[in-house]
Amino acid sequence: MSNPFFSIIIPSFNQAAWLEQAILSVLEQDYSDKELIVMDGGSTDGSIEIIKKYENQLAFWKSGKDGGQADAINQGYKKAKGNIIAYLNSDDLYAKGAFSAVARVFEVNREFSFVYGMCRTIDSDGNTVQDPQGYQVRFDELLEIGMLPAVHQPACFFNKEFLDASKLVNTQYSFAFDYDLLLNLAKDKNILFINKELASYRVHTNTKSNLNRIEAYKEKLSIQENYSNNPLKWKWKRLKLAVAEKTGKIVNGKAAL
Repeated sequence: MSNPFFSIIIPSFNQAAWLEQAILSVLEQDYSDKELIVMDGGSTDGSIEIIKKYENQLAFWKSGKDGGQADAINQGYKKAKGNIIAYLNSDDLYAKGAFSAVARVFEVNREFSFVYGMCRTIDSDGNTVQDPQGYQVRFDELLEIGMLPAVHQPACFFNKEFLDASKLVNTQYSFAFDYDLLLNLAKDKNILFINKELASYRVHTNTKSNLNRIEAYKEKLSIQENYSNNPLKWKWKRLKLAVAEKTGKIVNGKAAL
């Protein structure tokens, strides 16, 4: 790939506590060929003031009601001009030098549908909860175990050549659309892990995945069923989950599976 150009989409809604850090982690990259698109869902917590502070450095931004996170990502994707696409949740961060490292890979390996690297887990204050993780996986392993700990979404960068022209993620899903995207690309296209820290994933009490653990798990099982040659395995897991919900055998957001 000649002249890698990054289009980064930040979807956000009432995340003023971390939004500026996310924006700066893009703008302060030591790689000039990039653009940042911020899609805000109509925040009322001071996010708009933060966005306006940097609007002259943004390729595009808007604030208003949308159809949820996946819809916001797709709206941003339609504005993207780059040949490398990524989206960063507004509470996550890119590591210094991430874009330069990914660009070097794509310059000589245009056949990869996405490149991903190591990702650190941090808490609400930016303290390390888990040292950087990540490793190379094949489609069958990604399908079997899910994304973690091998692949963290903030550390993924997508080759636009292999993406759907009309949308980036499937709005059928509210929580696991990133998993669906990765499986869709990995099933018959090349993917590559690079052994470098590219991003930080923030865990806190108000994350979507933390607040909606069972719904997110249901979506994950549905996606695994869709991509599997043995869908009955995942149907059975979904049935067990439904029974556990009905009988109250769920503790702290986890079913007794």
